[in-house]
Amino acid sequence: MIEDARHLPAETAIDVDICIIGAGAAGLTLAHSLGGTKSSICILESGGLSYEHLPQRLSRGTSVGVPYEALDLCRVRQFGGSTGRAGWGGWCKPLDLQDFEVRSWVPLSGWPIKRADLDPYYAAAADLLGIKKMGATTSSGRGFPAMEQLFAEQCHLSPRANIGESLLPGLRNNPNLRIIVHATALRLKTNSLGNHVHSIEVASTRTKRFQVRANLFVLAGGGIENARLLLLSNDESEAGLGNQHDQVGRYFMEHPRVTWGGLNPNPADRSLALYDPALPSRKRDLDASPALNSCFEGFGLAVRPEARARMHLLGSRTWIKPSVDFKRAQGEEALQYTTFWLRKGRLHRDLLRSGSQVLMHPLGAVAAGLARLTGSWRSPRYYRFVTILEQEPNPLSRITLDFKRDAFGSRCAKLDWHISPLVRHTLERVQAMIVEEMTKLGHSCWTYPQEAQMSIEPAYNWVRHHMGTTRMSDDPQRGVVDSACKVHGVHNLFAAGSSVFPTGGNDMPTLTIIALAMRLGQHLRSLLDRHELSEHRYPVPRTAERAHNGGGATAV
Repeated sequence: MIEDARHLPAETAIDVDICIIGAGAAGLTLAHSLGGTKSSICILESGGLSYEHLPQRLSRGTSVGVPYEALDLCRVRQFGGSTGRAGWGGWCKPLDLQDFEVRSWVPLSGWPIKRADLDPYYAAAADLLGIKKMGATTSSGRGFPAMEQLFAEQCHLSPRANIGESLLPGLRNNPNLRIIVHATALRLKTNSLGNHVHSIEVASTRTKRFQVRANLFVLAGGGIENARLLLLSNDESEAGLGNQHDQVGRYFMEHPRVTWGGLNPNPADRSLALYDPALPSRKRDLDASPALNSCFEGFGLAVRPEARARMHLLGSRTWIKPSVDFKRAQGEEALQYTTFWLRKGRLHRDLLRSGSQVLMHPLGAVAAGLARLTGSWRSPRYYRFVTILEQEPNPLSRITLDFKRDAFGSRCAKLDWHISPLVRHTLERVQAMIVEEMTKLGHSCWTYPQEAQMSIEPAYNWVRHHMGTTRMSDDPQRGVVDSACKVHGVHNLFAAGSSVFPTGGNDMPTLTIIALAMRLGQHLRSLLDRHELSEHRYPVPRTAERAHNGGGATAV
């Protein structure tokens, strides 16, 4: 059943076995994996069933570190989260083996679980997203030339990227599941010791509050909101819930993105188009029945693991995108960014912001627009390199609370994003390797002048991936959750999503988010089946709740 919290009577008390905060990829996958159990489940979603501007404003915050996207533009508050039309594009790949290992040159690297522990869930996640043949990770047999230090990394494009849309029918039919939209979590309430959560305070309007009591709670609000909610839940500890070692909010990681150069192609090499992510996207969008034809894939240039270890590099992946005029790349990218927001249907501050960039770089935007209208982009004269980079976990890169407050009176998030010299070192080595390999293939390559000067820091952009703020570590002094995703020091509180990533790989976290949510779902099933939480279980008086609600809430 789907309900609108705005129609719930004030001070309603809802009692369930499991309360999931957030209806994005992690929260919905977790609810889906718990289907068929007798446990009662409640999902709280701050937004509505589709994109709305008013809930989106609750994500506003402040950025004080490296310049970053406005925080309310890189998260989506709605059923389905950022996987819907207004967010994620659908690209997927698993983390590689090296991502899970301790790397001597990457501080705090290594996961407390192995890649083999996630492999069964990766397969299930791929199936959920309609992706076939996930096993292959290189371009064997695809006509790519052999490269000494680079390889063509295979990436898959989901034909069912809108997780909310694909899972909604099954979730609606679960009699033990309540999905409550327009329900914003304000703070978790614990016992006096702070080691057991008994309820969560929720707001539906500026003046209306209600609570959900549960045996198990799962944070699935994203890499910023998971940390923010723990910090806001400070009734028993001023530092926040689960923050006894000052770890909540630290280790914020993104995937820095840099456009740094390009090439004039050798006509004899016809493989460049396979490195352009726009081609599979257009193919998928034109496919009349994508659920039946899921063979959408692309390739990015990545550094071989042995070369990364030898040169002490972080992960990276480089797209090679068509370009109409390498001298005016800023205008071209600004037009693509504006078109991106138009296609997502987000026509508020997003459009104004990206539209202003088009006006600042009109020549490149006009050239790109004409190329699209005339079809000349199909045989481009130039290509540009766009590299997406891994970040190592850095305790100084973090989410804290600002003094500004949102519409419900909660303190907003403040982001202090740091990018280390190791990221710059990786970028420089990747540039040199790509230029060397492409030159061998007969392409004429160049780097943009400002990036060629080592004294000038690159203009880092982002891909709106928020990771690491409740990182997974079996050592409470180096993380927030353990290998089972349970918050250290709290019996019945778990976290899901990319906030638990110890490291983030070279891009595309969604498949791993879904795989981890499935793994967590299996773990919660085992806890409930074995009644391991019996000493903490809260009675569930559903008849009393119905009497209190006056017959139930209005269904959507």
